[in-house]
Amino acid sequence: MKVDAGIAIEECASVYPPSEDTYLMLDCLEVRPGDRVLEMGCGTGILALHCAKAGAIVSAADINPKAVDCARANAKSNRLEMSVVQSDLFLDVEGVFDLVIFNPPYVPDEIRGDIERSWAGGEDGVRVLERFLKDTPDHLREGGRIVVLLSTAMEDAALQCVLSQFVRDRLGARRLFFESIWVESLRLP
Repeated sequence: MKVDAGIAIEECASVYPPSEDTYLMLDCLEVRPGDRVLEMGCGTGILALHCAKAGAIVSAADINPKAVDCARANAKSNRLEMSVVQSDLFLDVEGVFDLVIFNPPYVPDEIRGDIERSWAGGEDGVRVLERFLKDTPDHLREGGRIVVLLSTAMEDAALQCVLSQFVRDRLGARRLFFESIWVESLRLP
């Protein structure tokens, strides 16, 4: 999926803005009209809005109430329909999906405040992703897929352990100044 210049995204204070990782994920996404899609950790909602414009039935969730408000405002200003809920991962998310998208916090650091939730992934950078992947199968339709962003900032042994239960397919990668990031599609065997 390419950036749609017709979608205007307003960035909001205390909300993770679209960055290199966001645009790499967008490049790797494919949705069909009618697909049920969930964007976890939606931030501004840019990925969810692109999926909605492509004809998907979209839900979005974020733990940050400011992100929830921001995504809702961006959906309204772009006249795109999607449901947005405040939730700590799947705690308040209902339904099953064909595609679940997540650009997880992955910087190896502990969460000490609201804004750090958008980047701190625990001591090895994998803790939030691990919690997410534990509950995702309960929200995935048979044959559904998960698309996640991963980083060399994550501890490799912990990452490989967390991903070991899935069939993996690398969709794209990008080298940044201080790390490499890549997007994988995950399926249950």
